Amino acid sequence: MEKLKKYSRVIILSLGAFMVYLFSLVILNYFQIMKYNSIIKINFIVVAVITFFLGLISGRATNKKGYLEGLKQGFVISFLLFVLNLIFYRHFGLNIFIYYFIIIVSSTFGSMIGINLKKN
Repeated sequence: MEKLKKYSRVIILSLGAFMVYLFSLVILNYFQIMKYNSIIKINFIVVAVITFFLGLISGRATNKKGYLEGLKQGFVISFLLFVLNLIFYRHFGLNIFIYYFIIIVSSTFGSMIGINLKKN
């Protein structure tokens, strides 16, 4: 039950961060502050930073093997985004799988750094 509580916290945090990010993108695009093409390019960087910080949070919450916690979290986030991609877009390509790989790697690095920043 404890693991389910921990993973649900990470999933809620990640979905909340993505929702805030997507809402800000919609607002920027609606008022034509940023064009759609520039939003696509910035998306890779922002999502990697969000998953890095979520990995940092999950790494600080674990006792050992931070890379494993980051991998698990990265796979969960990637799976959720993959399912959403299946439902709404049905678009697959190499860039989509690179996007998921970036999510997994940034979450893993964040978790590895997070376990080292943990106060004993």
